[in-house]
Order: sequence, then C-alpha cells, then structure tokens
Amino acid sequence: MNSNSLKYRYTLETYDPDIKKHVCPACGKRSLVRYIDVETGEYVSTEVGRCDREQKCGYHKRPRDFFDEHGGGPRKEYFFPKIPMQKRSDDTFSVVARQLANDTMTAYEKNNLMLFIKARWGKDALQHVISTYRIGTCRFWPGSTIFWQQDCEGRFRTGKIMLYNRENGHRVKDPVSKIMWVHKLPMFSDFHLRQCLFGEHLIKCSDKPVAIVESEKTAIIASLFFPDAIWVATGGLNNLQGEKLQSLKGREIILFPDLGAETKWIMQADAIPCLKNAKVSTWLMKHSTQALKDDGLDIGDWLIKLPSVKSFRIEDFILCHEN
Repeated sequence: MNSNSLKYRYTLETYDPDIKKHVCPACGKRSLVRYIDVETGEYVSTEVGRCDREQKCGYHKRPRDFFDEHGGGPRKEYFFPKIPMQKRSDDTFSVVARQLANDTMTAYEKNNLMLFIKARWGKDALQHVISTYRIGTCRFWPGSTIFWQQDCEGRFRTGKIMLYNRENGHRVKDPVSKIMWVHKLPMFSDFHLRQCLFGEHLIKCSDKPVAIVESEKTAIIASLFFPDAIWVATGGLNNLQGEKLQSLKGREIILFPDLGAETKWIMQADAIPCLKNAKVSTWLMKHSTQALKDDGLDIGDWLIKLPSVKSFRIEDFILCHEN
C-alpha cells in the first residue's frame, strides 16, 4: 500500500470545543484525537489517533499502522494537488483563490441545507440565500454546505464545511459532528489563517443595522425574515472578538446571543471598543420556556418553525440590554 495515499486520505479530527475527546487506549484518559477518513467523514478505528498527553503518554497510532496490522484500507490512491495560496503583500494572512470558491457555488440540488430551505420556504428564499451569502456545495461529505468567510474587500479567508439533515435542517452529529474547514483540507499547505465574520462582505453594501449571531445557518435564515438588517455570524460563542469586528466601526450593532449566552456576550461586548454602543437583544430569552433555555436555542430555531417567510421589524425584537 502506498503510504502517500494514506497521508492525504486521513487527517486528525479538527478541534471542536463542543465535542469531547476520546478515551486513549494507552493511558485511559479522554485525550485521544482520532483520525477521520476525509472522503467519508468516518473514524478509522477507536484505536487510531494521537493522545494529546504527549509528554505523559505519547500514544500515536496512524492509519497506515492500523492497516499494516489488520489489512484493508483504501484500494485506490488519493493524491490532492497542492493549491498555491494567495497572500497579501505584507504576508499577514492567506486567502483562498477566488476561482476555487466560485467553483463551489453550484450543485444546490445536492446541498442538504439548501434543499431544506427550498422545501421549507420556496425557490425565492433559496435564491436569496445563495446569492446573498455565496453559499458553496462540498463533496467532502455528500450534501455538505460551505459557509465562505468573505471579507469587505471580497477576499475569501476560509470556509466552514458542515453537513445538515435535509429533512429538518439540523446539523449531522452522529456518529461524529460533521464540521471541517476548507483551509484544513489536504490540498492546502502553509495556510496563514485570519478569520472574519461570516457575511462581512455585505457590510459595505448597505448602511442598515448589523445583527450578529453565533451560527452561520441562523444568519442566513434570519436574513429572510428581517430585511431591514444585515445578518452576520461569529461562528461560535467565543468568537465575538475585536479582531473579527474591525469592519463594524461606526455601525449600529445588535447582538442576538444564543439562549444562555446573554451574560457572556454582554461582558465581551463591554470589552470591545466597536461594540461600546451595541444593543444586546433579550427578546428570545423573555419569550422562551425554561426547557428551550436549557437547550441553548437561538433566534434561528424560533424562525425555522414558521411555515412561510414574513417580514419582521428588527426593532420589535430587541428588548435589549444597552452597553
């Protein structure tokens, strides 16, 4: 078996703070990062991975070691061409080539999340989402979506690849959460990442208020119902960071945290200069049951229950804490 094929066919699982690590077969601690098959998104085996306790344990079983012991493995070689990085002249960060990103903006009939949006709210809603947010389709997992992070200058910083259930629009998390990054794909090397907000490219196009949520999916859904705002996403609870928010200076900003995250975002906003005058919506918290709060749902989960698209005024959904 050609070991080069395994070098590119398998990769260590991308870190996700919401996913617990696995039990290391050597030390018994929950510190194992497992290898996944980049074609199927599945784990190789419970024993194939690397222990993060490098000094105290040092366990590391690679896919090729496993297949040497047990046989099997891929029957064909997988070589991915190295993609040259486009870099700024000051070499501060890399960007994905525009043509590569543009080439993914198709095949929406195979994109699970886009199929859900079309089935739920119709062709016009689908067209709005894909044209506004430049959504991509990826074959990393069949049916997966690419949320491209395009900045105010039109550069593609990276893309988040996620797989959704086409029937209910929920993320696929079983047996493993299907999240991957474009810059982590084997075709890229020496990538200097600097993320921006998802939807940042829209900020220069309008002087509307900017509404910030955690989830990319929530941003695209909310844009259907609140046309009087620009909806962007941080990509996670802990990503409300000053470096990502430079494009928002001087803008009217409304934060829509997930249920249970209100206090954290209020504290983070207090420490970020461009969010000094931001409003933090508490509408969802005041209109949710305790069970919904315990589940940590967001405004997108409320909107997704609506059978048709209707326009709301964002000012009616603020009921805010003001910094």
